[in-house]
Amino acid sequence: MKILPFKYVKVTEGLHVWVSNHFYYSDFGIRDSGERRYNGRRYIMEFGPGSGFIERESESHSYHQNIRKRLVKQKPKYWRMLLGKEPDFDRTIAQVEAAVTTCTDPAKRIILESYQNSLSVARTEERILRIIRGIKNKMGRKSNKFMVSVMSHYKSKINQLEKDMLAVELHVRDLCSADTFAAYEAAVEAFVRVVACRRIWHYNEKVRGRFAQVYFDLGTFDYIQSETYLPMIRDSKGTIYFLLPDSLIAAHGSTDFDVIPLKDLTIVFQELSIEEPVEVLSSRLGDAASMIKIPTLDLTFYFNHVRPIAQFVDCIDRLKATL
Repeated sequence: MKILPFKYVKVTEGLHVWVSNHFYYSDFGIRDSGERRYNGRRYIMEFGPGSGFIERESESHSYHQNIRKRLVKQKPKYWRMLLGKEPDFDRTIAQVEAAVTTCTDPAKRIILESYQNSLSVARTEERILRIIRGIKNKMGRKSNKFMVSVMSHYKSKINQLEKDMLAVELHVRDLCSADTFAAYEAAVEAFVRVVACRRIWHYNEKVRGRFAQVYFDLGTFDYIQSETYLPMIRDSKGTIYFLLPDSLIAAHGSTDFDVIPLKDLTIVFQELSIEEPVEVLSSRLGDAASMIKIPTLDLTFYFNHVRPIAQFVDCIDRLKATL
């Protein structure tokens, strides 16, 4: 249990620094540093290390407000650290180890074992980042060649860890054939246009009004590596669905998830006719133009566009045909 916000650590011979005990948020294992320098988009963590999404460009005020709320929760706060509400690698690794021992689903086990290996590498990197921050704080604004050389040494370790991470992560391309992967890339490209829809609603009988606004994004789950990121579909009940080439992950947490074969899912697209006397839709949604139903998962989403939704469902059907 962490009690003090800092600990005094020897980082090399002749140099001790105060290292923060707070979790250090980073996009290590998610993307390379050059990508962020290119587009400047932030990585937002979801369940814990290895799961999250890349902030997208949007004119939606509610989306940016949602991003700000998430970022506020990532700011170091002593009481969150004391109560164990900050992400923690040791705790997550213990949870994964317990999940692996009880897992009977082969597809889920592959993800968990890869995640377990990835966490071990990421834990080392996160500790190094906190050490580097401690050295910077001690050095202050004045340059110190000795401290700079120590930081360079630790940064070289991170470079090596990046290579190690690529070796242990689960890669989407390895999960399927070349034809399936090509169809998957087309589905992801179509999903990008769905994400750009101004408004998306999830039909939820348990909430007031029944229609809750949700946000779709592109990200990753348990350090699964993909050139295109994974399509993320959120419902208003706290479940996030990640699309893989051959399956759909229904995740409630990093270790609490189900892997559903994509070929077993029926995804129904329907265009909403403005002539239809649907009073509830007219009063609650206003500009809803289409909907998607996934009966097996009891999911219904409404959108204010038609064409991108129809194209995405068509791409999913083409993807399923390759399985």
